[in-house]
Amino acid sequence: MIMNKWFHLLFFSFFSLLINAQEREQQSYIIPYLDWSQEKFDWNIAGNENGQYPNILSELQWKDLRGPKMGIKSVISILSKFQLKLDLSYKSITAGKVSDTDYAGDNRFVKTSELNLQANNGYTIQTRLELSYLLWSSQGFSFSPHLGYYGSYQTLYMLDGDIPLIANKELKSTYKPQWHGVIFGVETNYRNKRWDVSLDINGAYLPHYSAKANWNLREELRQPISFEHKSKAVQWNTGLCIGYQFGKQIEPFISINYTQLTVGKGTDTLYKANGTFHKAQLNEAHANNISVGIGLKILLLATNNY
Repeated sequence: MIMNKWFHLLFFSFFSLLINAQEREQQSYIIPYLDWSQEKFDWNIAGNENGQYPNILSELQWKDLRGPKMGIKSVISILSKFQLKLDLSYKSITAGKVSDTDYAGDNRFVKTSELNLQANNGYTIQTRLELSYLLWSSQGFSFSPHLGYYGSYQTLYMLDGDIPLIANKELKSTYKPQWHGVIFGVETNYRNKRWDVSLDINGAYLPHYSAKANWNLREELRQPISFEHKSKAVQWNTGLCIGYQFGKQIEPFISINYTQLTVGKGTDTLYKANGTFHKAQLNEAHANNISVGIGLKILLLATNNY
């Protein structure tokens, strides 16, 4: 009984301190930003649905997909502890290369073809909608877990280089992956006078990964959808932001972000021009992206010191 009383006393004391620490009022703000990013993306499939004959039949690898990314983030404070965050961005791919390799034996043995092509076109649209909660703040530090929705919609190209792949025809094949699901994480913020540093670590469970491809020079395949991929995925992201506040409402910043996507086993459905189709196993897909950028936080309420 005595132990229970002490436990309850400690619990309510800690809870009272936590409530007092959360009295800091959060601000609403908008952030226009510009990043420069570099990405790579790859996937491979097997010969049949069981992952056999061979275990890797075809492999696509996009490398050095570079280009500018523009976005805007809006944050609205709700009461004193909650914030609703919306982030929309568009990345234009201006440089990149892609390789398409086929095999006849297991474990990438007996290479039957290899194409090295250009990928200097395409785009990525991303959206995040989250609810953030100010869990704790004290002496400049604060911790805010967040939960919400994440979606990414991408178009990747396979294009001719200096010499056309097929004379008198233009290669303009596309692979359009998209994934969306639940995002969750925690943001740690530290403010010292006018300096503002935040670190956001988050993960996403993505039960819906799908992709549609148009191999435009493959006459034996159906157009405009030559094959489809379906699977599930997980994603991790780390973002560091360092800002300095001028006046009451303006805070320019620099940022760096790293994202990694892992797609598990799924299905590959190949559609033929004669109306038949073939199913195989999507073995895996991976993507990672690193970006550095600048932005401007425009505070809609004056900053409160804490």
